[in-house]
Amino acid sequence: MSIKSLRQSRQPEVLKVALAERTGKGLTRYFLIVAAAFFWFFCDSYRPVHAKAESIVVDMSVYGPVESGDFFRRAEAMVSDEISHQFSQNPDLSEIEVVVVGDRYGEIVPILTTTVSRDQWQETPLVSVWTKYYNVSYALLQRHEGQPTQTVARTPARATISAQSSISEIDRAFDEGRLTGTAAQEYLDELD
Repeated sequence: MSIKSLRQSRQPEVLKVALAERTGKGLTRYFLIVAAAFFWFFCDSYRPVHAKAESIVVDMSVYGPVESGDFFRRAEAMVSDEISHQFSQNPDLSEIEVVVVGDRYGEIVPILTTTVSRDQWQETPLVSVWTKYYNVSYALLQRHEGQPTQTVARTPARATISAQSSISEIDRAFDEGRLTGTAAQEYLDELD
């Protein structure tokens, strides 16, 4: 029964009950619409930070003898610079792992691993607090110190060119009949 029809029938008690029910439903509906709009607005505008972690490998070249303290300080400085750079360049980055590897003439050895969150780094920006050190790496990279290195001898380019021109002269002399096969072979043996 509609409110309009109830007004026309002039039944005051029925009209009051119908209006109260209608008003209650209206308030409930209005409340639900406002609550949904409020929820939608704040949930849509609230975007949680997407936690992002990154792992980076930093190559540290090692040439010549190095003191243990200098070796690890150099690695820590590289890590500190890399962490600061990554956190400043990437605001979504929540955690970073930096692995420093030592490279000595192609031999790769892990030196240290640092894992730190953005909050931890802002609170305590000291590499040593968040780092696992591989102390054996220093010894591994220094194990060839003091030993003579083997160098493969190479023929100088000029010597190779002059030998090739001598060989072609011997071949030409043999082809023209100015050298016998035995004499040509002796000359070639001397060039080798």
